[in-house]
Amino acid sequence: MKQRGLTLLELMLALAIMAILLQIALPALSELINKQRAGSYMQQLSRHLGYARIQAASSQQPVRLCPLSGTECQSSWHSYPLVMSLLNPHNDTEYVLRQLSPVFSQHRLKYNRSQLQFRRDGSLNALENGTFYYCPQASFRWHYTLVLNQAGRNRLTFQDAPCPS
Repeated sequence: MKQRGLTLLELMLALAIMAILLQIALPALSELINKQRAGSYMQQLSRHLGYARIQAASSQQPVRLCPLSGTECQSSWHSYPLVMSLLNPHNDTEYVLRQLSPVFSQHRLKYNRSQLQFRRDGSLNALENGTFYYCPQASFRWHYTLVLNQAGRNRLTFQDAPCPS
């Protein structure tokens, strides 16, 4: 009669091989997940900026985007939700159009201003153009940039280099 199944030695050897392969794969999987998370967030931010530009031009009213805490814009773009508001200059009211949740807690989003405001023609207020930097954990040697020009257009790029400090 033939024996069916595995011996204890064969089973232990298979488990040891699987554990070694898992040890090798986990760091690469972690980086892949973080790249996917960062890329998805930056694509969403790019679409939000495009929407804000179009909304300002079509409504003929300014649109503001900023990290909002209560009613005040903050300079920490990674800590607060990014809120897009349609501003009514006639009666000083604002209407929230969209909101983008904060970045993943271990990542950082940087910009050179505390807010952006699109004018009625879809362009930015003076000197509000610049570059968003999405920086992952320090152990990863890549980052995303989103360049926003004075006309209100943006360009998203993956950078295979450490995030600038």
